Amino acid sequence: MKRIFAALLALFIALPLLAQSAMTLANVRKVYVEKMPDNLDQYLISEISKKFHGSLTIVLNQSEADAVMKGVNLTAQNTSNGTVQLVDPKGTTVLWSGSANDRNMMFLDLKHGGQQKIAAHLIDQLKKAMQK
Repeated sequence: MKRIFAALLALFIALPLLAQSAMTLANVRKVYVEKMPDNLDQYLISEISKKFHGSLTIVLNQSEADAVMKGVNLTAQNTSNGTVQLVDPKGTTVLWSGSANDRNMMFLDLKHGGQQKIAAHLIDQLKKAMQK
């Protein structure tokens, strides 16, 4: 009887730890955005605020985040493309990855360009992925 009680107690202690380690994109509510070249991080933060309306919050301290947004393959030679990843706080699991450029498929869309358009495309992709 003592062994059963001890096993149940261990299970109840372990369950919250298992739930924390199983981070999924659907669980993300707070994001820390790392600094990126050409201020892409600032455009991403702006787009997240605009498109998620508070359902996804930007935090300024990485230790408070459910996920971290990192720029990958962002080179100074090519500012028309951007790839970012949303990873768990430990950096061990990629929860989402997206790539975009500053070209729009719609004919004669000349409103914005550069980093702002890349950020808009990336955050549109993230929003669609989080709605699945």
